[in-house]
Amino acid sequence: MDTPPLLRLRLRDGTPIGVRPVTPEDAPRLTRGFRALSSETRRFRFLTPIAQLSDEQARYLTEVDQYDHVAWGATPLLDPEADGFGVARMVRLPGEPSVAEFSITVVDEVQGHGMGSLFLALLALLAPPRGIDTLRAYVASDNTRMTNWMRSLGAATTDMAGDLTFDLSTHPPRLPVRFARKMRRIQEEAEQQGVSFDPPGAV
Repeated sequence: MDTPPLLRLRLRDGTPIGVRPVTPEDAPRLTRGFRALSSETRRFRFLTPIAQLSDEQARYLTEVDQYDHVAWGATPLLDPEADGFGVARMVRLPGEPSVAEFSITVVDEVQGHGMGSLFLALLALLAPPRGIDTLRAYVASDNTRMTNWMRSLGAATTDMAGDLTFDLSTHPPRLPVRFARKMRRIQEEAEQQGVSFDPPGAV
C-alpha cells in the first residue's frame, strides 16, 4: 500500500504535528486513542455513551475510500509512533451528494490548542474537490462549547435541533476572516510540501 501523504503543521502552541489520511492500518491506534478519551468526549463524539470501539466500528472508521467517506488524523511529529491527537471525518449523505456529515474528535490533552479549528479548516479544503459544498454536524444539546465555537467560525443553525452547517458553495466560501486565513495557511503549506487534497485517483 502506498504511504499516505504527510502534511506537517503546528498547533497554536508550536507543537509540530503530522496530518494525513487514515488507513486500515490505523485501526489499533484508533482503538487505543478512543479508550484514552474522557467519557464526556466520547459521548459528545457519538451522542451516546460508548466505552470502547468494537472491531466492526474500528474497521468502519479506518477502511475509508477518502471520497464518500473521508478521514484524516493527526499525530505528534516528535513521536510518530505515539497515539494520535485526533481525527477529522466527513461522510457524504445518501440522497444528498453535495452534503457531508462531519465530526471532529480531539484527544483531551490537546483540546484548546487549535487542533479543532485546524481539522475543520482541513475538511473545508478537502470537501470541494469531492463535490461537497455543505458540511453538516450534529451536536449534543449540552455541548454548548462546541456549538458556540462552530458558530463563531461561521456555522449556521438549521431547523433541526443540534444541526449546524457550513456553506462552502461560494468561491471563496463566505467564512469569518480568521477561519479563511487558517484555510489559506494550510493550503499554502500543502502546496509547498507537495500534499494534495484531491481524492485518490484524481488527475
